[in-house]
Amino acid sequence: MPPAPFRPRAKRHVTPVKRDRLPSHNFARASYGPRVIGLALGFVSVAGVLGPRGDPWWIWLGPVLHAFVWPHLAWQWSRRGNDSVRAERRSILIDHFLGGVWIAAMAFNALPSVLMFTLMGMDSMIAGGRRQFARGAVAHAGGIAVGLLLYGVHWSPTSDMVQVMACLPLLLLHPISVGQITYRALTKLKRQREDLAHLSQHDGLTGVYNRRHWENMVKAEFARFGRSGEIATLVLVDLDHFKRVNDTLGHAAGDTVLRGFAQRLQASLRSTDAPGRYGGEEFGILLPGTAPREASELMQRLQASLSTEPLLPQRVVTASFGVAALTRDLPSHEAWMRLADQMLYRAKDRGRDCVVTAGDSRPAPLTAADGLHRGLRDDVPIVKRVLAGLSLGDIGAALFDPSDRLAWANAAFLRLYAVPPQARSFASIMRHCHTEKIGPRIDTDNIEVWLEAADNKRRSVPRRSFTIDLCDGRFFRVEEISFDDGWLLDLWTEISAEQAAVGVG
Repeated sequence: MPPAPFRPRAKRHVTPVKRDRLPSHNFARASYGPRVIGLALGFVSVAGVLGPRGDPWWIWLGPVLHAFVWPHLAWQWSRRGNDSVRAERRSILIDHFLGGVWIAAMAFNALPSVLMFTLMGMDSMIAGGRRQFARGAVAHAGGIAVGLLLYGVHWSPTSDMVQVMACLPLLLLHPISVGQITYRALTKLKRQREDLAHLSQHDGLTGVYNRRHWENMVKAEFARFGRSGEIATLVLVDLDHFKRVNDTLGHAAGDTVLRGFAQRLQASLRSTDAPGRYGGEEFGILLPGTAPREASELMQRLQASLSTEPLLPQRVVTASFGVAALTRDLPSHEAWMRLADQMLYRAKDRGRDCVVTAGDSRPAPLTAADGLHRGLRDDVPIVKRVLAGLSLGDIGAALFDPSDRLAWANAAFLRLYAVPPQARSFASIMRHCHTEKIGPRIDTDNIEVWLEAADNKRRSVPRRSFTIDLCDGRFFRVEEISFDDGWLLDLWTEISAEQAAVGVG
């Protein structure tokens, strides 16, 4: 089959950008007007000295060209170059040099000479700081030397009233024009700084706080709670089946959903509340001074609005909500966020499009067992076996509350997991086992990564079975079950190494 004939790709038409509109030419453009005005007024000052002397016409030629032709040439030079700032600094050095020439031509008349050097020095400081000022001073001295060669050495520093009056327009108007430029630059800089501050704290797509700033606010609220004890509630939200929206309707529709949900969220909250984009289709809401029941009712109204007033005309997009109040039992703001995250996963596990709120108190053994029974009412044999183990102590079992704090453990569990007296959470127990090389064998160099992986498995699979091997060589089949008031870990069968190798238990 012969290859397809080559067809040259059509050139795309690109509208040229005018060079004087490039952002890099802003400084030169801002200097153009003041240079025109300043050099014109400078010519008046020079004329106030040269006029009464009756100098020949050729002496006037240089000041005229400098005052009325050079500003336009300098602007063209800057706008046609790639680096207009550098070109503008060169132009200021040329101004310094020619100013030195006119000082020599005026026989060092004091007032116009000092005024000319001072105002040009001010331009140099604005354009490049002390280094540019030093270069300007050298250029000024060079211009004076050339002027002495051209016009001869003359000394007449005294300024009469005519020369003073000729200098007044330059003395008054040029600083005002420079001040106006400086004010505009500072105003623009302030606006840019405010824009950067906003961008550093807000998500570009939705307009709510970005994750980094939002987590800092959660951390600050946790610290404030430690000082004042004022209630606060945290909510994590996940838009249900969001990937399907992107896959079937396109990413533009997904962006519409994210923006629409953020707007709906902001319209539902107070000015003191803090909504943030936690990542992807997940959002976080910090509700200071709000009890969990109030937060849950607010989220239920928001949840209902997603069905009655859909974010997309062609599809209803629902959301799952995890609500967690800030309590003294939570050791850190990370634990608070993890608790809300666990409630969110439970909302997903219940079928999504619902609000799940963490309990206000840590479950007692009987309450937790009752909750377990309710959560697993279809698995009566397991419940009976676990409850028997809790009573007889032949099954290692422990109950943890939603924040992973140890609520209860029997003697068998304390022995098998080598639980130290000071342990208060699942993480502290496993860190102790990893450090002391006792209890369950944990083959990892980073226990924190291991804990995060275990937490993710627990939240994504509410009920799972797996095998662990203890450091003393024994193997156990483990059941891990999550329910509304926490989760249960029990070691209910000891198996042989051969059974563990083939996954039998």
